[in-house]
Amino acid sequence: MTVLQHGGQLQTMVKRFGGVKEDWVDVSTGISPYTYPIALPPVESWQRLPEVSEQFTDAAGAYYGSELGLPIPGSQSVIQLLPQLCAQNGKTIGRVWLPRVGYKEHQKAWQGTAIPMYFYNDLPALSALTSNDMVVVINPNNPTGFMANQEQLFALANRLEQLSGMLIIDEAFMDCTPAHSMLTRPLLANMFILRSTGKFFGLAGIRLGMLFAQKQWLHHCAALLGPWTVNGPALHIAAQAFSDRVWQQQQRAKLDQDSTWLDNVLSEHLQIRSAGTALFRTIKTPHATRWFSHLCQHQIYVRLCDEKDALRFGLPLISQRRKLENAIASLPLLRE
Repeated sequence: MTVLQHGGQLQTMVKRFGGVKEDWVDVSTGISPYTYPIALPPVESWQRLPEVSEQFTDAAGAYYGSELGLPIPGSQSVIQLLPQLCAQNGKTIGRVWLPRVGYKEHQKAWQGTAIPMYFYNDLPALSALTSNDMVVVINPNNPTGFMANQEQLFALANRLEQLSGMLIIDEAFMDCTPAHSMLTRPLLANMFILRSTGKFFGLAGIRLGMLFAQKQWLHHCAALLGPWTVNGPALHIAAQAFSDRVWQQQQRAKLDQDSTWLDNVLSEHLQIRSAGTALFRTIKTPHATRWFSHLCQHQIYVRLCDEKDALRFGLPLISQRRKLENAIASLPLLRE
């Protein structure tokens, strides 16, 4: 089985490059450095088997703008179950279209099947689609930051509906730009939309995401996942975070400011235009592998992208900025 490398494996980097964990700057993920302030969950959320309360349902519905949501133990849990979910419910998939550059767990999920995989750069052409195709769109893309607009996606969903196909939209990094979410549009019967709580709210450790789809698909997915998949404290914390509009506005403002700072630092020292979202910036460079090792030697952990031709930088804390900028400033010397 293929083991994919992701960011966030700081202990591995410390063992490989040395130093102590506390001295490292870990910007290898797109997780916000600002975590939603968690109040201690009530004792019953630890003591009782998890139940999805009305408070959670109402808060999630208001935050995402849709009542057709199922809490799941991270969006990854559904990504890896998609082939099984379709097969068990009589949904024929002819081909799967995947972004050539993007979160590789989508590709891995289909590698063990007999279903052919096709790869696209921005979006597949409508004329290239055939019966029972499934298209996976990461929007905005991780790590390129490419954002497909709603009109493009709605046209894609409609064409796939005509062909008995499906559209899977991974919106893990959409929270900073909620107006661009396809949840602001009618949810068609052939659409799945995945959302992550961990990125924007800085709560990756609670392993909570949401699947939005028509009710019959939500029932099928819930049955496949089994009971009690999302823990009680996570449901309680998320209900509070979804309801806290003031904090959300402040969070978006801080992330916009921080990503602008990072964008300027990369541009100033590397003369490379970065792309990405408010939660990460990505640069393409033929020096990616060498620069990655150099940064790690300076106790800066970034994400070396799968194609080995790009580096993705998450956001540092303000206290970590000087160390990160000094390390970035030293990179051009490696070109000589």
